[in-house]
Amino acid sequence: MQVVSFRTLAGVGVIFLAGVSLCFIGLPEAFRVFQLSLQKSAITKNQNVSDIITPLDEPQSLNRTAPSCSQKLEEQVILQEWDSSRFLQGPPTQQFRKNLRDDTFYITAWSNSGFTNQFMGYVNMIYLGMISDRVPIIPPFGPHHISYDAGSLRFSSVFNLTRARRALKRPLLEWHELKEEDSPTSLSEPLPDDREPLGCWSARHEGNPTPIRVKSVIDHLKLDTSYTRVPSNTRHFPDVKTTDFLVFNQLVPYIFPRHPWRPSSSFPLMEASPLGQRLPPDEQLSCFDFLYYVTSSRELFEWQHSWSPAWRSIATHLRFTDALVDLAQSYLRRAFQFIAVHMRRGDFGQQCRDGRTSKECFVPLENYRKAVESMQQELRDKKGIDVKDVVLMSDEKDQKFWDETKELGWARLDHHEEQTVEKYGEWYPLLLDNIAQSLAAGFVGTGDSTYSLLSARRVEDWNGGPTFMVQRFLGARSLYYEDDGEP
Repeated sequence: MQVVSFRTLAGVGVIFLAGVSLCFIGLPEAFRVFQLSLQKSAITKNQNVSDIITPLDEPQSLNRTAPSCSQKLEEQVILQEWDSSRFLQGPPTQQFRKNLRDDTFYITAWSNSGFTNQFMGYVNMIYLGMISDRVPIIPPFGPHHISYDAGSLRFSSVFNLTRARRALKRPLLEWHELKEEDSPTSLSEPLPDDREPLGCWSARHEGNPTPIRVKSVIDHLKLDTSYTRVPSNTRHFPDVKTTDFLVFNQLVPYIFPRHPWRPSSSFPLMEASPLGQRLPPDEQLSCFDFLYYVTSSRELFEWQHSWSPAWRSIATHLRFTDALVDLAQSYLRRAFQFIAVHMRRGDFGQQCRDGRTSKECFVPLENYRKAVESMQQELRDKKGIDVKDVVLMSDEKDQKFWDETKELGWARLDHHEEQTVEKYGEWYPLLLDNIAQSLAAGFVGTGDSTYSLLSARRVEDWNGGPTFMVQRFLGARSLYYEDDGEP
């Protein structure tokens, strides 16, 4: 993917040798010598030593095992190898093109749906980059299900990319590392002269004459994008002109670096950019308008299966940042072991296809109660733990509903009472609910909700906990990919 220079290798070697030296002379002793020097300096300046130094004997967190010296060295070398700076020309530039390395090929994609579906689309993009030998550049999240005033949100503000790079042993870039931005949250519309042209692929099927233009992301990145529709043989059903789903491996030949199956310029333009640019899909930076509908198998929506390659290869390694986890735990207070329940209501009340009213369309609360009791028994039988606390998260606004769940003894994350939006911003109720669910010993979710699906995957993989999805009956076959809302 990239020719590594002798200078870079030498730099990694110096770091490694320096680390080895510290290990041999005794890392703790080296730090104690450093501490003594600071203490002496503080005394001569009449400063309080405790304001400067933290004793090495301070107890460590019980749930965090200190890594050995060899582990630290290995992590240091890995992080240096996959550091973003090695895959860019340098610091962010006014135009992204000037920051791309000549020996490296990249991939990116936008998304205009809710937070969960944006996440899934970005993960699909990262996975496509992995199998096509391209370095992923992750855009920020757009505020598509909250107020536009909330602004954009960096991917790394939610997910720990340092940990992910270490686990994946691959580079993960973000757009703010590549190109200068007005601010991390800015969504202001740039002047025409400030926009940078870029040719992209559109994943839209032939029944849709126009590409998906994600204004929030495109404005933030100051781009002017033209689109070319992906070839029909990249679709799950090539002969069906209205099928949404693409196939990962069918896309690879068209974006593989240096030797694509056919040059991108040989395909007809779908739509020129707003400023009139008629560019074919860029060969160095392959970009897509939307990569939510992609699969690798006969299953249309394989994320609902634990063997999903995008989940197993990428998403399971995208852990939440420590700061967000700590904040979510403070909301949970004394619920150290709990079952999380996500009840998607809202627009699900308008999806019945057999004439039922909104309230009749919702899954009865009794179905969730039975699922929780069954899970409590499963945790007792299989893990020997008695989990009594239940924490419910839902988009329901009716107070009667919350009174009924309170009678069951279930707790809730009440963001109105906690003033979450006022304290942290509009993104945080959704983020904290996500993280709280991922910390549960078991999880009960709502069928057809991708929000529930992702939490179930996390509880299974991260905590080894049981999960159950309470299914809906809509009067006709329901499909996961119809869920485009939050939460």
